[in-house]
Amino acid sequence: MHGRRTITDTNRTILNSQSREELTMKYGIFIGYTFTPAWLQKSGKEREQFQQEHIAPLIAKYADRLTVQHYDAEAFSARPADFAFVTTEDLRAYYFFVEELRDSPLFAEGYAQINVIHVGMADGYRQFEEEVHGDGDDAH
Repeated sequence: MHGRRTITDTNRTILNSQSREELTMKYGIFIGYTFTPAWLQKSGKEREQFQQEHIAPLIAKYADRLTVQHYDAEAFSARPADFAFVTTEDLRAYYFFVEELRDSPLFAEGYAQINVIHVGMADGYRQFEEEVHGDGDDAH
């Protein structure tokens, strides 16, 4: 029966192509940073104005490709710590965003410094299994 496909083979092909589309890699990026005394000396009003002038437009520029959330963690750590969590399917957009963020007055003028960046893939093991081990029917 060479050259003939069964319904089961056709369904498996359709499911496999759907799985690949559904398994577009989604990245979660943790950016840990510390605000400097220069930032902490600003009033709440000055900080908000600064954020609206310099940071909000940058986040808006990439909003179609990134989701950015800021978390304040000082109350839960012995060390000063704030972090942003970025989600994206577009690492190029993320890279450009971080380059612009580092060039922004927040970092370039010394109001904050990035301490750590961690990148992870949402359910990356599923795409690995699909691409490396096939549809999961084979023992490995």
